[in-house]
Amino acid sequence: MGNYHCLSLASRYPERIKASVLVNPWYSPEANGMDGTNDDGTPIPDSFVLKDDGSLVDLHTKRSSWLSPDLNLRVVQSELTYLMNRRQRYLKGINIEGFDYNFKGAAQTIVNRRDKAGQASNQQLLCILGEECMTMFDKFGLEGTKRSSDACTLLKGNDEGDGSVRIESLKGDKSNLNIVNQMPDEVAVLCNQFLANI
Repeated sequence: MGNYHCLSLASRYPERIKASVLVNPWYSPEANGMDGTNDDGTPIPDSFVLKDDGSLVDLHTKRSSWLSPDLNLRVVQSELTYLMNRRQRYLKGINIEGFDYNFKGAAQTIVNRRDKAGQASNQQLLCILGEECMTMFDKFGLEGTKRSSDACTLLKGNDEGDGSVRIESLKGDKSNLNIVNQMPDEVAVLCNQFLANI
């Protein structure tokens, strides 16, 4: 969800944001204003199940094939906190799910500003794509490769040659959803190269 916060800030405060880095950006064309309820009006249940023995083994198991035990524990702790907070937001009718974010609108604001202001005042964007992340979502039927490609296309706008949007791909079995933690050196090199040219 950091991508949505980053893009939102870049679109709203261009005078404060000179450069942004998006990791595995995602565009959901079907963003539909989720309100915490199913189609029949019943509350959306928690996506974790507390086992009879008090464990949350499912949260740990779903990522154990690609995350180290230490990193997996950190991710489970973060996800549990997020899900518990989401429960409270849903009760108040507040939703901040990524699938509901108007990525296209924020991207269009940035592109329109770029078209009006010219290259001299462009915001610079770096999109880092993890090949394994896209493949994983493709396997789930969520069109990961297409949605990330569409996100980058929206950020580029009509003029793909002005250099304001740079797209880099990382490959390998660690280039997944947690690429920043799994490939920190590779991500840092891309970020440093990008920022050195701003």
